[in-house]
Amino acid sequence: MKSLTTLIRIKQREMDALKRQQGILENQREEVVKIIDGLANQLVSELKAAQEMPDMAHFFGNYSASIKQRQEMMHGHLRRVEVELDKLSLQLRERFSEMKKFDLALLNWQKRRDDAAKRREQQEMDEIGIRGYIRRDAN
Repeated sequence: MKSLTTLIRIKQREMDALKRQQGILENQREEVVKIIDGLANQLVSELKAAQEMPDMAHFFGNYSASIKQRQEMMHGHLRRVEVELDKLSLQLRERFSEMKKFDLALLNWQKRRDDAAKRREQQEMDEIGIRGYIRRDAN
């Protein structure tokens, strides 16, 4: 059934596109996490430097505040990316479910077609057997 195979192909392409988007978002999430970790490490190293050099300690407050502000901004971005990932996961499950429905419908159609072909073949073989029996009985 061409229409079902076409629908399955379309759903598969939609799923592939969603998976690509999901991969991109996962890469973004990893990058944001790396940035957040980098900022935390940077804050720790600057804290150590401020402790070792008391004359630079008065700059640390402003620097610390700007790093924390960037961290909060990155956490907000991370939350948005994770929300998008959740939406994509839901869409992928829906598309997969739809594709499986079409897949099962196609398999059922193929099974019915094969069963009908087997029945026709069996009927032909039965007819041939009956004709042979009648010929032998007539002789």
